[in-house]
Amino acid sequence: MVPNRCIYYLTVAVHVVLVLVALSKVVLQENLRSQLLEQYDGMLVSGGATATKQLWLLGLRLLQLVDVQAVLLHGSSILLSNRFFHDPYSRHLNGMSHLWSVLTCCCMLTNLLAMLLFFRFISITYSTVQDSLYGGLEMYQFDSVWSDFWNHLQTHSQCCGVRNHTDWTGMLWETPEKEDQFRRLLLPDGGQTPALVPISCCRKQHHHCTGAERINLGVTELLRTAALDGTSIINHTGCFASVQNSLASTVRLISTLDVILCSMQVSGFKCKRSSIIAA
Repeated sequence: MVPNRCIYYLTVAVHVVLVLVALSKVVLQENLRSQLLEQYDGMLVSGGATATKQLWLLGLRLLQLVDVQAVLLHGSSILLSNRFFHDPYSRHLNGMSHLWSVLTCCCMLTNLLAMLLFFRFISITYSTVQDSLYGGLEMYQFDSVWSDFWNHLQTHSQCCGVRNHTDWTGMLWETPEKEDQFRRLLLPDGGQTPALVPISCCRKQHHHCTGAERINLGVTELLRTAALDGTSIINHTGCFASVQNSLASTVRLISTLDVILCSMQVSGFKCKRSSIIAA
């Protein structure tokens, strides 16, 4: 009876851990959703298509649903283990054990598929955010919403541009006349092309970027100086890397829990089969 009791407690412990892991994944995925919607809401609307954001939310909810079914399965497995231990000769045990085995196999396959889909999901999310950042870069001088977003992001994250500060020099302009105007601003004397960046690109210790020429665009201001990219007064790190880093810890935790969940489900399946045989 002692070995049976040990197997019973071990089986219950495995399923309790699996339930906690699955619940942790649900919480972390909800945290990921909150991070993106609160900080980078506009970044999920690629090219102005609201459907992109809705599809992203749907994809995340489906991944959460997989973890919810894992919680239900392993929670019911605790009750089933208790039934096996206290009533090993019940006439329903054989059918229940076969049903549980089928459900466990389905759950393992579903979680494995969900793990692979999550990696793809994150890749698509990063790609959408990057495309939206470039789109917002082009709208910076025309749209106060985008200029406020970029100024906030660059000031608080101490970054500049998407990949680096040179992205601002390659901005697209609304009309050929404006393009000619900014070409004259960039090369007033036909000299070497300088850097052109928002004031929010200035480092904290040089928040006024003294010595750089300011250009008023109406919506916001830009800085121009021939030696700007050779100095230390602006941030050279891109904001896309900052966005990735802000989400990296959550994504890493979810990925780790995915691996743990899939691995432990195999162990849980073996423990359950052992308890049935021993009973």
